[in-house]
Amino acid sequence: MDHPIVSTEAEYRIEACNTYDFLSEEYSTLFKGSNATAFQSPLWLHEFYHTLVPGHGAEPLIIKISSKGSDHPDAILPLVRETHFGIRIVQPADLGVADYNAIVGSEEKLTALANNPSVAEGILSAIQPYHLILFRKQRPCAFDAAKLLPGANITPNTSCSYEVDAGAGYDNWFTTSVSKNMRKGLKRKTNGFEKTHGKLEFAELCDERSIVDAFQLMRELREARYEANLFSRPEVFEFYQNIAVKGQRHGIASTFVSKFEDRILSIDFGVRHKSRFLFLLGAFYEEQDFQRYSLGLLGLNELIRREAEAGHTIFDFTIGDEPYKLSFGAEQIPLTNITVTSGPIGRLAFTAYQSRGPFRRTLKKLMPKFS
Repeated sequence: MDHPIVSTEAEYRIEACNTYDFLSEEYSTLFKGSNATAFQSPLWLHEFYHTLVPGHGAEPLIIKISSKGSDHPDAILPLVRETHFGIRIVQPADLGVADYNAIVGSEEKLTALANNPSVAEGILSAIQPYHLILFRKQRPCAFDAAKLLPGANITPNTSCSYEVDAGAGYDNWFTTSVSKNMRKGLKRKTNGFEKTHGKLEFAELCDERSIVDAFQLMRELREARYEANLFSRPEVFEFYQNIAVKGQRHGIASTFVSKFEDRILSIDFGVRHKSRFLFLLGAFYEEQDFQRYSLGLLGLNELIRREAEAGHTIFDFTIGDEPYKLSFGAEQIPLTNITVTSGPIGRLAFTAYQSRGPFRRTLKKLMPKFS
């Protein structure tokens, strides 16, 4: 598959590519003018297609839409195709690491594309072959991908995302939004740690060696805590570590730690996009000496403070319905899933995807990304 072109009337050119330079000035300009998320940023997608996709055995599928006569794209759909037991499934550039998916392009250009019915048909033709298109985890503020995917079904995602707005200042947010129990608990645990052990220090890591060491520790801590550990796949660990190291150089990724006597006790990792900080990964020691201090919550609270003071006033806890997020006063953000089927196999796969019974559970065991 090397740049096959699907013509749509005389206005647009649609290309299905298996490679694209996401670090190019072309894509950087397109991304900056879009309402896409950090999970479609240049570095994120570069590492996704170079590190993650080969290790998963997925097929890269990048749809590029340009006005006829223009050298620059109006929109890009970063996708992958996977085949499981003969079922071809096309999804965004996700593979379990993206909390939000989006089409990349300005609202104006995407609206113009959606108003041309032949563009949507051309996109589906360029995506072929597929049985099922799963465009999951779309934020309410994103351009609705269903407008460019004819015949799409729109359903709520099973999990929501959560975020807090500290735009009025950290102290104001902490006093007015965080639950009383959480405020009292954080203060009590901070004071208790200092009384028993000493002062807990916090820092953002700024050199490659320290970040690499912290990620190695995070992997060990997560392996001990989680049965299904994200880092059990080497390419996933390498992907996140690359984002952490390379992103730190440009100020778009942060590896934040708590320390006591130069020993790291907790690690939090996230990425920055515009005024938003997106919390992605965390780990902390749970040994008996430290268990009662809720090191994970102490680290998150300090991270929210630091990011708010630096101008990243939206702290995005990202996807997942963990109760602690509400204790921080987080707002629940619903996400939507968009699906398109092709033929009886696609309709059967969609039925399985929508089900909540043993059929879906069996399918998830056979096809881990089918979730």
